[in-house]
Amino acid sequence: MELYREDESVVRRYAAHLDGIDPDVLRRVSLREGARIVRLPSYRQVGIDVLDLSTLSTTGTFKDWVACVAVARAVRDGHTVAAAQSSGNTANALATYASRAGIRLVALHPPASRRRIHPRLARHPRVTFVEVRAPEHEIKEILRAATQATGTPALPLLRDQYEGNKLRAHFLRDAERAVGHGWDWHVQALSSAYGPLGFYRGLAEAYPAGQRAVPRFLGVQQEAVTPYVHALTDAVADPGAAMLEPTLFRKVLTPELIAQVRDVCDRTGGTVRCLPNDRYLSREPQAIELLSGVGIEVTPGPDGQPVERAGLYSLTGTLQAIDDGTIPPGARALAVYTGGSGPAPEPYVPRHAVTPEDATDLLKGLLTRGSPT
Repeated sequence: MELYREDESVVRRYAAHLDGIDPDVLRRVSLREGARIVRLPSYRQVGIDVLDLSTLSTTGTFKDWVACVAVARAVRDGHTVAAAQSSGNTANALATYASRAGIRLVALHPPASRRRIHPRLARHPRVTFVEVRAPEHEIKEILRAATQATGTPALPLLRDQYEGNKLRAHFLRDAERAVGHGWDWHVQALSSAYGPLGFYRGLAEAYPAGQRAVPRFLGVQQEAVTPYVHALTDAVADPGAAMLEPTLFRKVLTPELIAQVRDVCDRTGGTVRCLPNDRYLSREPQAIELLSGVGIEVTPGPDGQPVERAGLYSLTGTLQAIDDGTIPPGARALAVYTGGSGPAPEPYVPRHAVTPEDATDLLKGLLTRGSPT
């Protein structure tokens, strides 16, 4: 059952709440940054709704909201060239929005994200993808060195991560008024955690202090990548666990991010949890069936497996938390489906695949001379 939706652009609808963004520029940059809320059957006397940030967005993930804000700010500031690094979804979103706005984008990605890059974007004359055979923290350093040397902005700014994601709070405020209820738990799979951190910042704007109870936060991490779980609970996962979802990739956290997630958990009575691979995989078919029943079709890859599992981790983590009593009977949970129902990517072969030693010089050249022939 669908409860509430915004078909066209959540970002345009709530543009007045964005800090430092020209509304006229935003309207020109915006494409389709939609969202909806659907209700699943109750499970063990817990009401479960899904915040679908995938099926109504242009590239099929919640990264469109951030890309729209980031590119609008870049246009306002007069930039014609920008750089980025991503596990796939952010690169696709930025490439889509930047190329449409007339900005040339160079985006770095790790080999594991190759299957997520859309070839049609790679063929765009204003887009260049570079595959770097290095872990995420090294790719970030390469990006930092090249952009500082060339004076090129790296998108999205941290500010834009929070600004784009805080609009979720304004959307949900209006949804609560329309459907007549709120949610006791807000559940999301974690990588960097910019999504939920932006959301909880937005709640402070959407509701005056004390006007409503803040939903408790449940962050879910896959077994292979659990830095928040380790930092906040001291739990140690199996170091040999297979990575099931490459977009949930961030293993190195800043002290600031850890402090912010700890604060959200402390303020809301929430927690972060590791979902072991065996428990996730045992629940995945159930989660896919539940989503299909409300019109959210999980996109399969060439191997028949989900092309992305981040949104599935939110829902399977919710079901597991109900089973173990973390979410008690009588509660209402909102599982955030961040991506996984976008267009199935065609096979993509990177034009540029380099070692870390070669990446910085290549990136500098691309940012200063344009795409090589």
